[in-house]
Amino acid sequence: MVPFPSVTLCPQSKCKVSVYNFTKTNIQLDKLNYHYRLNGSILNETMIKEITKFYGISQICDAFDPSYVLEEKYRYTDSSIVEDFLEISPDYEDVFSACKLNGNYTSCTELFDKVVTGEGICYTMNSLAAADILRTEKLQKDYLYLNSSKKIKGWSLEYGYSYENSTDRLNPSTSYYPMPGMPNRASPDVEIVLREYHIRDKLCNAIRSGFKVYIQHPADLPQSSLYYYAVLNSQVSSMALSFSILNSSDRLRSYDAEVRQCYFPDERYLRYFKIYTASNCMIECLSNITYEKCGCVEFYMPHSSSKQICTQLHADCIKMAREIMLHRESSQGDYVCHCLPSCNSVDYDAEILKTDYNLQKLIGTYDAIYKLPDKETLNSYNYSKLEIYFKKPRFLSMRRSELFGIIDFLSNCGGLLGLCLGFSFLSLMEIVYFLTLRLCCTLKKDLEEEKNERMQGKEIHVEKY
Repeated sequence: MVPFPSVTLCPQSKCKVSVYNFTKTNIQLDKLNYHYRLNGSILNETMIKEITKFYGISQICDAFDPSYVLEEKYRYTDSSIVEDFLEISPDYEDVFSACKLNGNYTSCTELFDKVVTGEGICYTMNSLAAADILRTEKLQKDYLYLNSSKKIKGWSLEYGYSYENSTDRLNPSTSYYPMPGMPNRASPDVEIVLREYHIRDKLCNAIRSGFKVYIQHPADLPQSSLYYYAVLNSQVSSMALSFSILNSSDRLRSYDAEVRQCYFPDERYLRYFKIYTASNCMIECLSNITYEKCGCVEFYMPHSSSKQICTQLHADCIKMAREIMLHRESSQGDYVCHCLPSCNSVDYDAEILKTDYNLQKLIGTYDAIYKLPDKETLNSYNYSKLEIYFKKPRFLSMRRSELFGIIDFLSNCGGLLGLCLGFSFLSLMEIVYFLTLRLCCTLKKDLEEEKNERMQGKEIHVEKY
């Protein structure tokens, strides 16, 4: 009844040395910069383009203080920065060794899609199609934020899955999208063997290894955050998923969103997103504030133009934009994001257990027996494994509803009056009855009796005479 979360993997190896040597380029630019400054020369167009590319790529590498002073018009980049990321980042064959879904081997290229995040180029599974999450007609057309094209099938954010027959319930992973969660079985729902090339750039994120893993709802645009799970080399990372569900009664629609502190899916319009979630709202808000303050946006932020993309030269301004957004949200001023939670939401969490994973040792054993032809290629990588499954087959859910409605209020009023005064609404009807209908009937009866008595008195008087 609950979708399997969207899982996003971000390699910590950001740059393939064979394609772009970040360290070598840094040393060359430092020497050229010193030479140009020493001789008082002006940087030529080729140098400026190379420096701009370097500062664009440095956003996903270790941050450092810029040493080049460029004119304002050269301090920005454009959609070419994402093309550079796609060129230099590890591709499928550099990241994935094998993938299994529900115990069966599957193609990693079919299971995972590329997505642009603050970590650079990452890979995500079970995310909705870009056309289902984003208003593509409002966005720039020079590059894609999300490559997923798998359309929604048999599921909605508000009402969940619509199982039509028992056969669909037995095998929902092939009949519905996003993929539903499955009860615990003999093997994990998802098993991924990951690999990282031995030779890495010495300056580009060299102090971190392995992969960052993010889990989010399939309706959220996959993005990086401070909260992540680590998959380290030569280890098996076993993730036991859990989740919390919060639903809201339709009777709450009559209340203002600020009162109930949540939005229904059709209540809040976002310029760049079709689906409202708090995460999507915050991304759009940060994009707008960053462009307002810095005159550019970061490469992963949805925006209508790709001509003004920030580089590492704008790191301080981007940090200031984030602080402004947080300040505006906390102060509740005239311009705030109002990114309230969704009224119907699923929040995921996980526990992770790590054990050793000595695949290289197994490769050596197989080579000794079978003489593997590609032993050198296999040994040029560090391997790790990620297993994902639900911790329990059932979880408790919560429902938000009104504590006191009009009917509840009237009932409580009647109860209090009955308790304090011996009064009930039946007593009220009796009072009305005695003051109106009973009084009229009594008066009418008295008048008829008086009339009958007068008539009898006249008859007696006539008989005497």
